Amino acid sequence: MGIAIAHAATEMGLRTTLLRGPATVCPEPSPHLKEVRFQTAEELRGELHAYWPNHEILFMAAAVADFRPRIGQDPPEKMRRGDTPLSIQLEPVPDLLAELAGLDRPGQLRVGFALEPRSELMDAARRKLRSKHLHAIVANPLETMDGEQIDGRLVTDKDVRNPPDQSMPKLEFARWLLAEALRMQTD
Repeated sequence: MGIAIAHAATEMGLRTTLLRGPATVCPEPSPHLKEVRFQTAEELRGELHAYWPNHEILFMAAAVADFRPRIGQDPPEKMRRGDTPLSIQLEPVPDLLAELAGLDRPGQLRVGFALEPRSELMDAARRKLRSKHLHAIVANPLETMDGEQIDGRLVTDKDVRNPPDQSMPKLEFARWLLAEALRMQTD
């Protein structure tokens, strides 16, 4: 979805920075596109803090991860194969999108995504909208994950905006979403 949004933005001639993790889909080349690669949540945090102050709209289409392996204080040891099962302790990854709320300047717009089961979607989207202090959030049913179509809605604290079709190809949805975000900036 992030690549579709970047494509829609560059089609409009907008200067676009794509922070891209280890995804397999590549963006189309454009003179308006700058691509910055990252591997970890900490790397993404640094890139967000470096680039967000110089941009007007942020679409955070996906989290790096919700959890990561917890690293202990002890030096690593070689793990020997055996019959005993192993376990890994996990810790939450910091909420990078929420962290950016304190860096917003007037006129900037942060848009998140809520990928949740359809039965919980709108409640979860509204909760995330408030907890992350977002300007808007795309409510997208979990059932559409990895599909070619998206069945999203744009949720703000004032309303819910529906695209012209319930289910749309990602690029068409990205064009609609970008137009809505630009409209929100002028409201």
